Formats: sequence, C-alpha cells, structure tokens
Amino acid sequence: LGQMLCSLDDPSPETYQRNVSGWYDKGHQSIDFSSACGAIEVALWDIAGKQAGKPVCELLGPVPTRTIPLYANLEQLTPDESVSELVERCLAVKDMGFNALKIYPMDYGPLDIATECVRSVRQAIGDDADLLLDIWALDTTQEALAAAEAFAEFQPFWFEEPIAGERISEMATIRRKIDMPVVTGERQVGIDHFRNLVQLEAADILNPDIVGAGGIQNLIEICALAATSRIRISPHCWNSTLVATAAMSHAIAAIPNAFLGEYFPHYAPFCAELGELDISIKDGTAIIGHEPGLGVRMNEAALAPHEI
Repeated sequence: LGQMLCSLDDPSPETYQRNVSGWYDKGHQSIDFSSACGAIEVALWDIAGKQAGKPVCELLGPVPTRTIPLYANLEQLTPDESVSELVERCLAVKDMGFNALKIYPMDYGPLDIATECVRSVRQAIGDDADLLLDIWALDTTQEALAAAEAFAEFQPFWFEEPIAGERISEMATIRRKIDMPVVTGERQVGIDHFRNLVQLEAADILNPDIVGAGGIQNLIEICALAATSRIRISPHCWNSTLVATAAMSHAIAAIPNAFLGEYFPHYAPFCAELGELDISIKDGTAIIGHEPGLGVRMNEAALAPHEI
C-alpha cells in the first residue's frame, strides 16, 4: 500500500480511495485489509486538513454542530467479571456524564442470566438513561428472537448484532418481528454489503466502523446509501479514543444522518499517554476544537516502546 501510495502524483484522500483502496470492494474483501486502507485514508485526511489550515470536518462539508453525542461502550473487561462489577462500572460511567451505555449481556451467561444482567443494569442506571444492548451474534434467528423478547421489558435503545451481520435476510426477518431498533454493520466491509442491508430493510441503524469500513469516504458513502431509506448511522469505533475517535467525531459533524458516536472510557487513560486530542470529552459528548486536520498530537516517545 505504501509503495502504491508513493507512486501517486496526487496523494489526496480522494485519489487514494479511487486508485489504491477502492478496487478491493468487489474483490479482496477482508476487514484486515479494509482497516489498513482505512488507517492510511484517515491519515491522509489529517494531512489534507493541515495543508488547508482547516479541521477535517470543515473539508467534508457544512458543519452544523461541533458537539457530538457519545455512548459509552462497557465491554466485559475480563471473562470472570461479575454482573455486580459491571453495574459498578455503569454507575461510574454515568457519573462521568454519559447517558447512553452499551453492554454485552450474553457475555455473562445463558439467556436467563443475561436477562438478570440487563435487569440489574437498568435498575441501577434508571429509566432516564439509554441502554444499548450488543448481542454479539447468536447462532440462530430463534435465539435472537427469544433474547429480544426477554430484554424488551427493559426498553433497550437498540438491539445490536442479534446474529452475524453477513446473514442479511435473517437480520431482516428479525427486524420485522421485534419492536426495538436493530443495529448492524461493525464487522462488515464493502459498499455492496451495506447496499444490500438497505435494500432488504434489515436494520434501523447502521454502525460501520470508522476504520474497518475503509475510512471516512467509505463511511460517507454508506451514510448516503442509508439516507435514501431514512436509516440512521452510529459509527462504530473500536480502534482507540485517540485517532479513531477524532476521525469518527469529525465525520459525524458533517454527516446529517449520523447521530451518535462510540467511546470506550476504559481506553482513555492509556491513549492519553500516547497523545492529545483537540477534542474535549465532557458529559457524554465530544466537542471538536479548531486545530487543522484531526487535531491529534502524538507523543512519539511514548509510542516507541509499543512499536512492532
């Protein structure tokens, strides 16, 4: 990829997408390759912003707001984490100002235990907070429907990845049969996949990963596809609370149907050692500053011990 990039007369994000990374969409689809392409594409946007003396969001289009709502991802920290420990973390994150929290109930046991997990979290955070459930791909449609029925009384804000995202027709069946928003897209790449999701009406919300999907331009194209069916976008952001969070926030600021970003509070202390962001995370929102590019200042000395 680096050699191909260096051979371009115009190493802009648009040229890179057209001549280097775009060809794989109908061929070599893998999230590893897409993520590598996405990382380079995001870096090119940072360079373009610095060259223009503007934040990336201003290069993408009109910026109606620089304040981006976030949800806190509370993935299970260890295989033996208890529900009570999860509840404590949820309360701590809510105290930080996050009013939308995502948990993975199926990580804590079979459906009956998972249901008690959701009940405990809902009781702890109250009815005023949004509770997002990531089911992490059950084996069958029947299992997904049973989980949806069990969790419905706790009024989930969304029901994410009830089955594997590539099983689009089954995802569409689940969406038709349950009364809560279905979310999918974090583990998939390629515009064709998201086009099929939209055409089959398989989801209410798409959550392509900001880097895994191939970068900012691919995210914008996916958002445009979704907008034709009034589907909203909540970009997935598993990569970091540093560069990826910056890229995600700048993209959301310029995309009309993108409404909510992902944030991992437990990544923040480590990422803070590696660099700084011209984005303040406060009361469950990301507030974008005015530095050019992505506004990321890396600490190269701190990065050096982690080189591979």
